[in-house]
Amino acid sequence: MQKEEFAKYIRTRAKELGLSITALAQQTHISRQSLYDLFSGATEQAKLSTVVNLANALQVHPIYLLRQVLDQVESPRTNAIQSKDSVAEMTFIRDVTMPDNSSVATGAVFTKTWEIKNTGTTAWTNRKLVCMDQPMDPSYFPPKSKILSTCRGLKPTLREVPIKNTKVGNSVSVSVEFTAPAYPCSVLSSWNITDADGNVDASTEGLSFFVQVVSA
Repeated sequence: MQKEEFAKYIRTRAKELGLSITALAQQTHISRQSLYDLFSGATEQAKLSTVVNLANALQVHPIYLLRQVLDQVESPRTNAIQSKDSVAEMTFIRDVTMPDNSSVATGAVFTKTWEIKNTGTTAWTNRKLVCMDQPMDPSYFPPKSKILSTCRGLKPTLREVPIKNTKVGNSVSVSVEFTAPAYPCSVLSSWNITDADGNVDASTEGLSFFVQVVSA
């Protein structure tokens, strides 16, 4: 996400909650200047506690906001090295069900389906879609954080889902069953394709799913 889009998101979300920039600064204990610095793309020195406080005030999941912050930081360019056994490239086509920002009830069990395309040079055989989510360490969050005991995210029924064998140029749908958290929140789940040996395809960004969990 570019810095202009990040700033627009923060302002829009604050407006939805009826918060002025001054009120947002007061709730997050962040100075107005620090907020403007974040808007201008000065995120390299942003503290995790700042992002967490901002996420709490905006009522979104800290991981979602942190991902947007990190998107503003340019990564160093590296030369990709692909072995002959590397996983074939995958391209996202569309959300068959549950597009990003869909709402689900707390505790609900639901199925997310993506359509993806084999845009590599070899057919997919024994491929899997694997959950890349990692448990969050509570020690990373500041004392008295409201999210310490609640950051559990979406729970997939299976963390590895088989993908049907797919020829080069063909598309295939893959589905994951989730259970929503028992509390209202915004959560993000990330997935990537692997080969039969569990090697992750580093040539793609994988798939992600952002959902709003609301009170039943």
